[in-house]
Amino acid sequence: MMRLTALLTVVLCFGCASVGPSASAEFGMRWEGNRRWAGPEAWASPLYDWRVEDGKLIARAAPNRLLQNTVWRVGKPEGELYLFTEVQLRGLETIQNRRAVWGGFAVGIQGLMDDQRHILVGPKQRLNAGVRGDGTVFLGDVEAEQKVDPTKPLTLWLSKNEAGFGLVVFRPNDDPLSDGFPEPAAMVEKQIAPEDLAGNIALATGGTEQGKDGQSPEVVFTNWSGEGDALAKQEANTFGPILWSQYTRQGNKVKLLAMLAPMGEDDPKPVKLQIRQGEAWQTIDTQDYDPLTYSALLRGTIPAGEVEYRVRYTFQGADHFWHGTFIPDPATTGEPLKIGVFSCDHGYAFPLPTLVENVKTHKPNLVFFAGDQIYEMYGGFRLKRTPTELAMLDYLRKYYQFGWTWREVLANTPSIIIPDDHDVFQGNIWGADGRWTKNINDGGYVMHPDWVNGVQRTQTAHLPDAHDPTPVLRDISVYYTDFKWGGVPIAVIEDRKWKSGPSAVLPKGNRQQLTPEQVDPEGAQLLGGRQEAFLSEWSRQTEEAPLRIVLSQTIFSKGHTHTGPNLNRNKYDFDSNGWPRSGRQRALAPFKDGKTVMLHGDQHLGLLVRQGIDEHNDGPYAFMVPGTSNGWPRAWWPNEDDKSQVTGDFTDVFGNKFTVLAAGNPEAGTNKLNTRGEGNPEVSAHRKGSGYGLVVVDPETHAVTFNLYRYLFDVDKPEPEAGDQFEGFPVKIEPK
Repeated sequence: MMRLTALLTVVLCFGCASVGPSASAEFGMRWEGNRRWAGPEAWASPLYDWRVEDGKLIARAAPNRLLQNTVWRVGKPEGELYLFTEVQLRGLETIQNRRAVWGGFAVGIQGLMDDQRHILVGPKQRLNAGVRGDGTVFLGDVEAEQKVDPTKPLTLWLSKNEAGFGLVVFRPNDDPLSDGFPEPAAMVEKQIAPEDLAGNIALATGGTEQGKDGQSPEVVFTNWSGEGDALAKQEANTFGPILWSQYTRQGNKVKLLAMLAPMGEDDPKPVKLQIRQGEAWQTIDTQDYDPLTYSALLRGTIPAGEVEYRVRYTFQGADHFWHGTFIPDPATTGEPLKIGVFSCDHGYAFPLPTLVENVKTHKPNLVFFAGDQIYEMYGGFRLKRTPTELAMLDYLRKYYQFGWTWREVLANTPSIIIPDDHDVFQGNIWGADGRWTKNINDGGYVMHPDWVNGVQRTQTAHLPDAHDPTPVLRDISVYYTDFKWGGVPIAVIEDRKWKSGPSAVLPKGNRQQLTPEQVDPEGAQLLGGRQEAFLSEWSRQTEEAPLRIVLSQTIFSKGHTHTGPNLNRNKYDFDSNGWPRSGRQRALAPFKDGKTVMLHGDQHLGLLVRQGIDEHNDGPYAFMVPGTSNGWPRAWWPNEDDKSQVTGDFTDVFGNKFTVLAAGNPEAGTNKLNTRGEGNPEVSAHRKGSGYGLVVVDPETHAVTFNLYRYLFDVDKPEPEAGDQFEGFPVKIEPK
């Protein structure tokens, strides 16, 4: 490598004395085998447009295709930088605008947050350098006079040192490291300010059209190396081959889902779950990963108390590990039950660094993700809905953001994760017993059932076994279940799977003009008969418990008054669990008490209510948390003239009674914030009312304290301050 740096200095100096970097850092990527994943130091956008094939990295030539380095970046731009790769363009034969097709480097990749992981999914500016399909060699807006043949393998060297900043291209079979110095095929230089070079580095492609055969051109990369004291390393950003784990524990039984990077057909299949026994590791389960989702479901029996575990996978002849801890049930330690409650990560503040650090400091002993772990727009590419295998890769790239955000918490904390509408690539979902639909308002699922089951597997497979695993229509799986943690019975339900589509049961026309009686037709379903029976049975079984908890996607009333980009007052919202009212009444009927607590997300605002069934305050408490990064704006402003007046007894437009105890609203006007275009995303999230809930159950009295934290509060301050929580929180209730 040192000969490489010296040579590039010679080339850029046109014969001046060679000077190597003063403090060299270097990396080298080599690809082996055949798979979609490019390695633990690479993030491909989008995942389905990159693949490793016979030792080469191949990418579709299309706009904004980047393979960013997750570990190395330009951290000291005033230093020296040397990047090397080999490229070849293919599939140009039927392309008319060959100039738009290119392959090479992207450097100085920056985003709205100076976080390497954030820039991976939100690049805002960069400098491109490479070879176009018409043979032009370019560096930013500067082009070389010489042309090359891009259909033959070419060596690209990008160099920034005391001689300047330039791109050198060598022809096939030239060996620039030989004793004789070959003539470069082309070379181009550009003036650049050091601060414009700071940021992520990537391999990149571009293109605008497909050929007559419907196929896009491709760029073939062979090797990628870098050197120079401008490079900075952050080893914590490696990602894979084991990406993360998520688990539940019941007594001495554990159930764990390990997420792997997309492997190839020739890669090993077995994944092992091991626990530490003294100085040794004992394997308690071995399972092959699922070939669609690259996830392995592992089970086992473990000793009492805290148990260290690791997931083991052998890749390219080396063992790789992911470590975590199976924590004990707080009921066995006398500690309070502390449930972290999260929902709706719109993605613009990925990887939620401030919020995650606060949660880690709070140390919940159960975390609940109520849905919308991902949104369709993640990464800035259109949805891939078919074929199923590529659509799953599109989903996985998005779900990997969730895993990368939370993996340190998930490794050491039991978790309940349930999907909502955006997780299954729908703006709203009325599941209608699993039927297929083209129009989501009719009810059903748009995506292929194998894909839906794959999404559910990645989020729910580690949950305690389903109460009744009988699938719904088209063999779509179910996961509703119950378990006990911290001495408290807990039920998990599926709000959406059996719910009727409004277009299937309501009169056509302007439904906002219908009466409450007209929008509650006979036969309209909310939870469906199976879940209603389950809740009734579970309620009877737990009637002696001093407290019980129900987890679901959204609240069982219309929990907002204003919605949309302009936060206009609205009437009916058929996506809410206030509709259909008869189904809502049947769902809540078993909990006509003050000792049931329901936890929800979905609405992008925080709300603590006491549900009313026949009268106000005769039903369960319900705690709905805002998004961890709110997107679509909603608010609870029942008093148009005084937005601070949020509490009291209310009856929603469907006729549902509820009493608001506290509300966490966004700042007025923040619905207009351009969260992906300007400003610090974490500040935007804070102002838009983002945050999370922490529910604390006293182990002796079973009193429940509801905390609703704002995004940017400082958990490390010794004393709570005004503004740490949303106004009106915390709230403490005594179960009765």
